[in-house]
Amino acid sequence: MSTKRLMVIGLDGSGKSTLADLVEGGESNHAHREDCYYRERCFEVPGRYIENHWMHSIIIMLAQNQASSMLMLLDGSTCESFYSSGYARAFTCPCLGVLTKAPADADARAKGIAKLEAAGCTEILCVSTETGEGVGELLDWVAARM
Repeated sequence: MSTKRLMVIGLDGSGKSTLADLVEGGESNHAHREDCYYRERCFEVPGRYIENHWMHSIIIMLAQNQASSMLMLLDGSTCESFYSSGYARAFTCPCLGVLTKAPADADARAKGIAKLEAAGCTEILCVSTETGEGVGELLDWVAARM
């Protein structure tokens, strides 16, 4: 049986590699890829898997077979989402909705949180690696589930 890892999903530019670097405790210099990128404690699912709804079942299968928990990212600077309604409820592992690049504007933040809620996330965290907001809470959440 393979080691279960933290699965990180989100569109391109949403901060998957940045958050994975935090979890791993060091930077990775991998190039953009079209397949999953496996690391010691986590793996990143390319944004293309989210953009193409026919690939959502593949993400569910990856989570079921290889993930101990998952981060479902939404870029707070664009709030663009391809998650279907209630998508997070399809997973059997714990799922944390993460609003990355957390905007300071309350309306923009509320819009991002609402999109994660519509996607079925019951636990949501706003994170900004620039200001440090939510980083400690994110690492605590991950540590409790790995």
